[in-house]
Amino acid sequence: MPVTHVPVTIAIGTTAYTVLENNSGLTHYVLDLTGNCTFTLPSPKAGLWFDFVYAGDAADAQDWIIDTGSDTNFFIGGLVFLDQDGDTVGPIDGDGNSNSKLTVVKPEPGTRLRVESGNGTTWIVSGYVLSATIPSFADQ
Repeated sequence: MPVTHVPVTIAIGTTAYTVLENNSGLTHYVLDLTGNCTFTLPSPKAGLWFDFVYAGDAADAQDWIIDTGSDTNFFIGGLVFLDQDGDTVGPIDGDGNSNSKLTVVKPEPGTRLRVESGNGTTWIVSGYVLSATIPSFADQ
């Protein structure tokens, strides 16, 4: 019998969401939000990973803030940014030593990113963001 994995849906109206360690390996569908939403990741452990997919049918008017909780648990890796009108395509990455917050501004349909912990200390980010605004990395 095939194994199924029930995805997580981030409901409309959510402005703060704690990503559960038990939901590692599951896709998190983010609906069209009514306010900016902060996604707080659990403490990194080798093997944890989470996918976030924008599940709206038009550009969201809100931002996603993905927060590791500590500058010692910073992001490595990077994203591909695709400007909504097609005139900019390029890689986006943090500083590789302290950037622990990632802000995705007003994602468009097709936005998908993954965060995973390979070493139990940092979070590797990968994926692509469609938006009119380049995503940004910052410290706490």
